[in-house]
Amino acid sequence: MRQRAASLGVALALLLVSPATAVAGASADSPEITEELKALEDPSIFKPRVWLDTEWSRFKDSSDDGVLTFGGQWAWPISANQDWAVRIKVPVEFHRAGNAVGDSNAQGLGDLKLAAGTAFRLSDSLRTAAGLEMRFPSASDNLGADAWRPMLFGVVAWDVQPGVTFSPSAEYNKSIKELRGSAPQEFLELFFPVTIVLQRYWAVSPRYELKVDFANDNRLTHTGKLSVTKRLETQPLAFTLSIKKAFDGGEKKFQINFVATHYFQ
Repeated sequence: MRQRAASLGVALALLLVSPATAVAGASADSPEITEELKALEDPSIFKPRVWLDTEWSRFKDSSDDGVLTFGGQWAWPISANQDWAVRIKVPVEFHRAGNAVGDSNAQGLGDLKLAAGTAFRLSDSLRTAAGLEMRFPSASDNLGADAWRPMLFGVVAWDVQPGVTFSPSAEYNKSIKELRGSAPQEFLELFFPVTIVLQRYWAVSPRYELKVDFANDNRLTHTGKLSVTKRLETQPLAFTLSIKKAFDGGEKKFQINFVATHYFQ
């Protein structure tokens, strides 16, 4: 486990010190489009947009989970160096039963998520942001966590080069009220993405994730994610394909997401 984490750290370091291709791509694209591409993995960049996230997860017991998430973010400037934003996510979830005893198909509304935050530009290359998201127990047919769960999040972003951004972030989750006998939740997630803007409105984002589950004997899990994004040249639309896989086992074999994003300009 440690060897895999160390290998990923070396890979991220190589990306940070080898940005020539990304810089060439960033100079060819407009600054506005470059920021749109960075915003998909950098929570310190607030861009008004709506999106549809199609997620598919495959598990070792041959079951499948699907989630269609309709999302929207509205943002506005407070000053030259500060922005505010609100965000909403409405998921529709599907579960296809696998080989586990008692498992059954299910579908319905997932847990609604509503968030608000603010971002600050510290310099030409440094930004920070923080906010609060509330997860509501709105899911049907046992598809949600059955808990009221606030999440605090924060990010610091560094533009290593015009086309390379390192934007580590943290999310702390803790349920404050559980329903129908559901288990309490408390965990910390750390994300370490590097976004590389390439020529012709492309971007690649490798990301390392670390999760500490305080409610489950402080269990530590490591995950890797790779995203590829194409932003159309003539329309404010971007399409992202990503694959995510845990490094240390677990019940989930892999997760694939396809996201279509429309920016308001």
